[in-house]
Amino acid sequence: MLYFIGFFKFEKAYKIFTVYITGALLLDYVSSNLWQWFKIYNVFTFHFYDLFQFIILSYFYTYLLKTKAQLYTIYGILIFLPLLLISRYIINPNLFFEYSLLETYLTTIPIIIYSTMHLYNGIGGKSQYYYINLGLLFYLFTSTFIFLLFKLIDVLKINEFNSAMYNINIVLQYFKFGFFFYQLKVIYFAKNE
Repeated sequence: MLYFIGFFKFEKAYKIFTVYITGALLLDYVSSNLWQWFKIYNVFTFHFYDLFQFIILSYFYTYLLKTKAQLYTIYGILIFLPLLLISRYIINPNLFFEYSLLETYLTTIPIIIYSTMHLYNGIGGKSQYYYINLGLLFYLFTSTFIFLLFKLIDVLKINEFNSAMYNINIVLQYFKFGFFFYQLKVIYFAKNE
């Protein structure tokens, strides 16, 4: 909610990021209450979250990345990937009610690549939204690895680690939010100096 304070004062990238964290909060709230409200498992909302995160963060990085090749890469993937995912659900609607590790990877890996490109562009200079970028890169990379481990643990039927994986993911989210709050501090102190 703190990001809304500067919503009308700052540039478009700030506004897009504010929409992202607000949308993520709303989707998280809905997914955590779906069973209580409708007796539906929250796997259903993962598809919306993955696609929302991919689209809005891709749009966010179009304002951070500068070269034409990087922007063409983002625009190409931004057009192709949602069409691919939507066509999968049109062809087989039952996939909509199953968790798809492939979908998670397809929507997360491009954001990791964009974030890495932004870090590379900022070498030797000042990088815009540096801490937001670090938080996203850290969280998406580690959570993608955790989902991979979770799938491996599920295949090997080692149930003792299930709750540990969930708890690690929650701790990683707190680290991500710590980066976001620190970026907010940097933005406001830079504007007030």
